[in-house]
Amino acid sequence: MLYEFKGHRPSVDPSAFVHPQAAVTGNVTIGRNVYIGPGAAIRGDWGGIVIEDGCNVQENCTIHMFPGVVVRLKEGAHIGHGAIVHGAQIGRNCLIGMNSVIMDNAEIGDECIIGAMSFVKEGEKIPSRSVVVGNPGKVVKGVTDQMLQWKTEGTAIYQALPEEMRKYWRPVEEGEQNVSRHEDFAAPERTGYNYRPWKENEGVIAEESRVQYGRRRYTLEEYFMVEESSPVKHEYYRGEIFAMASAKYDHNVISGNLIGILGGKLYGGSCRVLGSDMRILVEEEELFTYPDALIVCGEPQFWQNDQYHLINPTVLFEVLSPSTRDYDRETKFDLYKTLHTFKEYILVDSKMVMVEQFIKNAEGLWQSRKISSLDEDLLLETTGTRLSLKEIYGGTLFPKLSTE
Repeated sequence: MLYEFKGHRPSVDPSAFVHPQAAVTGNVTIGRNVYIGPGAAIRGDWGGIVIEDGCNVQENCTIHMFPGVVVRLKEGAHIGHGAIVHGAQIGRNCLIGMNSVIMDNAEIGDECIIGAMSFVKEGEKIPSRSVVVGNPGKVVKGVTDQMLQWKTEGTAIYQALPEEMRKYWRPVEEGEQNVSRHEDFAAPERTGYNYRPWKENEGVIAEESRVQYGRRRYTLEEYFMVEESSPVKHEYYRGEIFAMASAKYDHNVISGNLIGILGGKLYGGSCRVLGSDMRILVEEEELFTYPDALIVCGEPQFWQNDQYHLINPTVLFEVLSPSTRDYDRETKFDLYKTLHTFKEYILVDSKMVMVEQFIKNAEGLWQSRKISSLDEDLLLETTGTRLSLKEIYGGTLFPKLSTE
C-alpha cells in the first residue's frame, strides 16, 4: 500500500510493481521496472528515498533513515530478502545479501556484493566491485566477472517480474484453491530465463576477460578515478571502461614464471621485465591496458612523464584464457601493432602447452611460430633470451604431456 505523509506521496513509475502487502510511505520515488515485495517497509517519513530503474526490494526488507537524509538505491541494485538499508547509499548493480544490515552514511560502491547476514557499519565506504562479508563487514576480495554476470542475470529476473505480476497476479478468492496432488510439487516450467544458483554457475560460466563498466563514454579523469578506488583493474579504450577478470591459479603461475625467469636472465642488461601492474598506453588507439608481462629495452618512456603509463614496450606477453584468446590474438594485437617500439609478441596458453611467438621483421611484417612441446625452448629474438617451456609451465596444475 502507498501512504501519504505530511503532504508527501510516493511517486511510482507505471512499469513498477509494488505488492499490496508492502508499505511505501511519504517521500519515495520508485523508477521503471522496480519490484517491491510483500512485507517491505519503505519509509520516506523523515527523509527521502530514491529507488532507481531496475532495482528490486524483496520480501520483508526495511529502508529508512535518520531525519533529513536521502537514501538512494542506484540502477539495478538488488536488495535481498530481509535486508535493512538505513540512511545508506547503494551503488549501481549491487547485491545486498539476505538479512544484511547497511547502516547510516555507508556508501556501497557500484557492482559490489554484500554477503548474506553481513553488517556494514556506519560511515563505511566500500570501493566498487568489492565482496564484503562478516560482522563487521570486511572486503575480502574483488567481484569477478563471473560473479557480476551471475548477479546481473539474477537481477534481470526481478526486472522482468513487475510486468509478469501485472499480467498474472491476483488474489485467490475463498473456494478457488486447488487441491494439491503429489505431481503439483514439481517446479513450474519457466521460459526465457537461464539463471542458476551461484554454486552451479561457478563451474560453468566461462572465464570472462572484459565486462563493460558502463553504457556511456568516460573521460580519462573518470577512468583514473575508477582505477584509484577499485580493487580490480580496468582497461580503457576510446571512452569505454572494461573490468578485467581476476586470473585463475595456472594463469598466475605462468605469469609469475615469466617474470621470475626473465628477471634473472635480463638482470644487469639494457632490458628489464615488468609485471601486470605496469599500465601501458597505446596512444594512437587511446588504449590503456595491462599486459601480463612486458620487456622494455633502453630508457623507459612515459606518457606525460608520470611513470604510470609506459609508452615504449619492446616485448609484450599475454597469458591466454578461453575467453581472452581471440581478443588477445586478434583485436588487441592489432592495437599493439601501432606501438612503434613493439617488436615481439608472446602468447602463452593457460589451458594447454602452447606458446605462440610473433616477431616483427626488418620489413615491418610479423612472422609467427608455435611451440607445443615441453622439450622445446622459446628464444626471444629481441633480447636473445632463451626460456624452456618446462620453465614457463613449471608448477601449473593442468594435465601436461611431458618428459618430467
